[in-house]
Amino acid sequence: MKLVSVFACFLAGIATSAALPTENVAKTILSAMTWSGQVNVGGPSVSIAGTAEEIYKKIVGINPNYDNELGINSTYSALARRGLEPLNKRATTSSDYTCAYGNNIIAESVGVGVRYLYSIANGACSAPPGSPGNGGCTTTTCNSGAGIFLCNDSSNTLTTTCSIVADNAVEVLINCQSTTYAGGSTWTTNTHGQIFSKDRSWNVILNRC
Repeated sequence: MKLVSVFACFLAGIATSAALPTENVAKTILSAMTWSGQVNVGGPSVSIAGTAEEIYKKIVGINPNYDNELGINSTYSALARRGLEPLNKRATTSSDYTCAYGNNIIAESVGVGVRYLYSIANGACSAPPGSPGNGGCTTTTCNSGAGIFLCNDSSNTLTTTCSIVADNAVEVLINCQSTTYAGGSTWTTNTHGQIFSKDRSWNVILNRC
């Protein structure tokens, strides 16, 4: 599968599953992610717990016009403001990443999770307190065994915009891909890895969930 089709996949397709991550992330402190933001234009900020997919479904249950008013189709959208310019022009991502961390997961399934993070990008995603090497992690998305984890290495609760989490997940998704021949005309594109914030106080992990 070519890079462009893998990157485009986060704008389509929906699948879901939920479980604890394996290996590296399993030794960290895991909790449900809490999203904080507006569901209605001019309305109060609310807090909703769950994965990005679960949070998104709760939001549109409250406000069916959320996508157009505050979500992915609105002028508030991170994608609408920035467009899909090359990642090296973005101020929100870091070059401090490794592709040696974690286990292979399907790139298309990561793309599904990225879309949900962008869909709730008008609000903030959170992770509990942790410490370097033993981060407090939340499962921001878990789709068909592919997880995007937000891990906090500081002693204070982390709150950061969901669009930044998505941007960093895309950075790993694009730079840490490997494509293998699966027989016939089928190719499988996998990814995994870890990327740190510029101050190294938090990181985003792509790994099995």
